[in-house]
Amino acid sequence: MTTASDNQVTWKSRDAWFCVLALIVSQSIILFCLRLGARSSLAFSDWLGTASGSGFTVVVQGGLWLFFAFWFSRVEAIRDFLGPAGLRQGVNIFGWCAAWLAIGIAFIDGYGVSRGLTASTRQPHPVGYDASRVAWWFFAVKSILIVPFYEEAVTRGFLYRAFRARYGFLLTTVFIIVFSAYFHWGSVSRSLFSFGCLALLWALLCVVRERTGSLWSCLLCHAVYNSVGIHLWLPTMVVMVLFLPFVARSILGGWRPATRED
Repeated sequence: MTTASDNQVTWKSRDAWFCVLALIVSQSIILFCLRLGARSSLAFSDWLGTASGSGFTVVVQGGLWLFFAFWFSRVEAIRDFLGPAGLRQGVNIFGWCAAWLAIGIAFIDGYGVSRGLTASTRQPHPVGYDASRVAWWFFAVKSILIVPFYEEAVTRGFLYRAFRARYGFLLTTVFIIVFSAYFHWGSVSRSLFSFGCLALLWALLCVVRERTGSLWSCLLCHAVYNSVGIHLWLPTMVVMVLFLPFVARSILGGWRPATRED
């Protein structure tokens, strides 16, 4: 539930622009260092392809994303960040239904893969899709939980709200899509179909943030999209069905869409 103190927090668009700049610069530095290390050492290059190497890069990138979002949000404590970022509002029926749309977009992307229409975000992982291996489970946890959390906390949690302090919904959504495309350039630059699928997902996530104010609903949509992308579509659907009773209370409780002030 959004509290009065959450509404008193004001994030300005300039805060978002500075955060975007910091994220782009830090990403460039990280990529430069990793490429330099890979070229200098074959052992380092091989290590980057392992679960520990992948985990290291995720921790560094995710940590920097969350740090910059917190820093430019100008709050004094993490608890002051949670409410404005939408982390105090649970998933409601609108978010649950939107998650099914995210699953549909993931299936469209899968169709594009089967037809050779897309470069796809579904790049083969070094460990393949062998659920009996620890490395595969790390890859799944990273794709479904870790990456969606820090991306959504920064992108829809902080940047979206900060941009909305000055810009309208459509322009803010365009900014978010462009920002996300930059950090997924390896996929969107090779296929217009890939860009179309991802842009639909990013736009849907902005709609969910706008209508519900809940970042957990955005996280659910992002997580199920990635889950279908790594061939876990059946468990994803089962979990979604089992999750319905927990979100149905939003109907009984008289849920209403969040206003811009929320």
